[in-house]
Amino acid sequence: MSTQLLQLWAYNNWANNSLIDKMKQEAEKTPAICLRLLSHIMNAQLIWLYRLNETEPPVGVWDEHSLSECEKLHQLASLGFKEKVHYDNLKTLEIINYTNTKKEHFQNSLGDILLHVFNHGTYHRAQIASEMRKHGLEPINTDYISFVHSQNNP
Repeated sequence: MSTQLLQLWAYNNWANNSLIDKMKQEAEKTPAICLRLLSHIMNAQLIWLYRLNETEPPVGVWDEHSLSECEKLHQLASLGFKEKVHYDNLKTLEIINYTNTKKEHFQNSLGDILLHVFNHGTYHRAQIASEMRKHGLEPINTDYISFVHSQNNP
């Protein structure tokens, strides 16, 4: 098992859950763009998971969901990726052939795809934090080091 990928999966899971909890607390005040970006994070995770499983994803890249639906999609994707990161290190080097949403064909290692998925969420969570701040809400800190601190001091 790749310890680093497992740690990044745990971070991604924590950050998404933390953000969903924050958005539940601020549901009345949260701007629509935040839910749109959260929906996009969940869609992208599912699309990648379904690609890895060689099946058609049930969502489009920019489909919009309710907050409760985002939470369900996150749980589904997170469980699926947890299985993927439990592969041994040699499996993460396996080359995956896939077609993106523009019908372009690519090859990447499983490890690189997993790293991309977790990094993609970080990028868009930062956009959500920025939008929350613009609209007078205090965003939560989903920095990786905050995750590490939360694990050491639960």
